[in-house]
Amino acid sequence: MPSTIPLLDHEPLTFQQALSEDFNVVQRHDQVALVEQQYSHLWSQRESIAAIVKAQLGLDESAECSAASPEEWIRGKFNICIPIAVESCQLSGRVMMRCPVPSALAESYYPGNIAEKLRSEIGSYAWVQQNCPDIRIPQLYGFSILDHHFTSEARLPWQSRLPNALLRWFRSIFRLAPRAPYAPISIPTQLSSPYMLLEFIGPETGCVLSESWDEHRNDPIRRERLFRGLARMVVSLARIPQPRIGSFKFDDDGSITLTNRPSFAAMTTLENSGAQQSISAGETYTCTEPFVADMITLHDNYLISNESAADDKADCRGHMAIRALLRTLSHNYIKRQWRNGPFLLQLTDLDQSNIFVNHDWDITCLVDLEWLCALPPEALSAPYWLTGCAVDELVDNKECNSLTEYDAIRQAFMQALREEESKERLVWPLSAIMEDMWQSSGVWFWHCLTSVNAAYYLVAEHLCPRFSTTLTMRIEETFSHFWKEDVEMHIDRKLAEFQSYEQKLSRLFQ
Repeated sequence: MPSTIPLLDHEPLTFQQALSEDFNVVQRHDQVALVEQQYSHLWSQRESIAAIVKAQLGLDESAECSAASPEEWIRGKFNICIPIAVESCQLSGRVMMRCPVPSALAESYYPGNIAEKLRSEIGSYAWVQQNCPDIRIPQLYGFSILDHHFTSEARLPWQSRLPNALLRWFRSIFRLAPRAPYAPISIPTQLSSPYMLLEFIGPETGCVLSESWDEHRNDPIRRERLFRGLARMVVSLARIPQPRIGSFKFDDDGSITLTNRPSFAAMTTLENSGAQQSISAGETYTCTEPFVADMITLHDNYLISNESAADDKADCRGHMAIRALLRTLSHNYIKRQWRNGPFLLQLTDLDQSNIFVNHDWDITCLVDLEWLCALPPEALSAPYWLTGCAVDELVDNKECNSLTEYDAIRQAFMQALREEESKERLVWPLSAIMEDMWQSSGVWFWHCLTSVNAAYYLVAEHLCPRFSTTLTMRIEETFSHFWKEDVEMHIDRKLAEFQSYEQKLSRLFQ
């Protein structure tokens, strides 16, 4: 009988530890084997990977392309990144092939999620390349979607590039949707996975911020440089207001439109856990209220689908009450003057792992655009990780003053943002909106919507005190009755599900 079981993106757990987790440990354990299978399958296709890289980069037959061994691959939560060495007379160096992880993207629940995610990320790359040249991102050489390959027009002969350039000019004159500089390409070699082929960002550009974070995060000079770089990115994305809440989409004709649903890492994680979609692919919003309502519904659906959500009646009532409270409180944190737009592009998954910096912490590259969304300006806040804490760890109590420490750092970031904001003429008074959300605790409301499981702690620690109360069991019991009709039936079902889940979990340790 094993004492622990391995999990994806989590340390191994004992049986008692697994029981205390609010995510589905059985599902997370099953994902380990699925990712291992994907690694093995991709490695068995390394010759196909090399052939595709040659075709995408326009290399001759004498060129050598070799994928790094799986031990050198970089796996994020949603992607596997394969470094590929290239040796030819035209190009020498490395590129990166980025393949989505189906077991993390709810593809088994919602076929088409992977293609949707790729179209959105590719659209974001193309839009930022064209509209925010001051934000350094990796060059996108090419990609595939549903077995169709596309390559950068820069790799095509001039006679192929000219018609596309004229078409882009024509579309700009008539204010049609912009066209990305990528064209279809015929590559006979196929790969089992769709991909994006990107520039490899190496040490000559910088190092990942997370590598030096613990050592230098208290250095005020480096921190000031980082904040200024982050503020410049925020302002750069804000220069062009967006007409709706959503994310970009790349269509096969090359057009880039803001016509996909707003996608978050948390949304995908919840859907991958079995939650019913509350926002369908292609659904956008021109008003904040229905978007907020649908995001809360997604959290409802996660509670309904998650077998491990609650192990007793009080726990179950607490989760139900939080969702009812979020609906009750939401009107306090939606700005009437901005409810119908314009909306603001935001990097919703920005953290230390996707920012490259030099020795002095000047930002040299941003390497992840997969969760770029246009959202209400109220949703924008200083990154919660600036003091190294998780969002639900930012509290003041007898043990720590992490919230006070964060606020001091936040104010330094806001000063950098105000200085960068003053150089532009933006539609919104961004820093004023952000400060108002901080003072009203609205920042925590928006974090509730865009996090996987922090809502209970954020409501209890930050929102309830604003209304001169604490989240007592009596309040939880009262509000739980307003979550859905027949709440007792839902509670009985959740407790029965947990018993079944406990049995499934115990079998993993046999």
